[in-house]
Amino acid sequence: MQEQTFCIIKPDAVSRGIADKIKKKLTDSGFEILESKLVNMTLDEAQKLYVVHKNKPFYNGLVKFITSGQICLMKLQREDAVSKLREIMGATDPRKAEAGTIRAEFKEENVFDENGSIKNMIHGSDSDENAKYELSIFF
Repeated sequence: MQEQTFCIIKPDAVSRGIADKIKKKLTDSGFEILESKLVNMTLDEAQKLYVVHKNKPFYNGLVKFITSGQICLMKLQREDAVSKLREIMGATDPRKAEAGTIRAEFKEENVFDENGSIKNMIHGSDSDENAKYELSIFF
């Protein structure tokens, strides 16, 4: 059954000019891009997106990083979209991502920004419930 999921190409990837390469990897992996837009995320949107991390020590760094530059928001569709996107993205820490995943293929030598946040290029919803919530914020 076709599912929809939410994806962000983060500021580190957009600023490096690799958003189109990441999109191609997604479409080559069977994803249909239903909607896509290049934006600057607002503080309010970032706080809604990362509300689940509000009381964690890395929360402020996440919000600061995701609002630091342009991002590409996408509504994606395919069978098992949530799990397949998580698979193609790779491990959160690009240094631990399996070969062939987005985070392994496009990682920078220094994976940390000046605030200590991991620059891992891409965000994808981790559940159907979160995909619906995250899509509702942006689409």
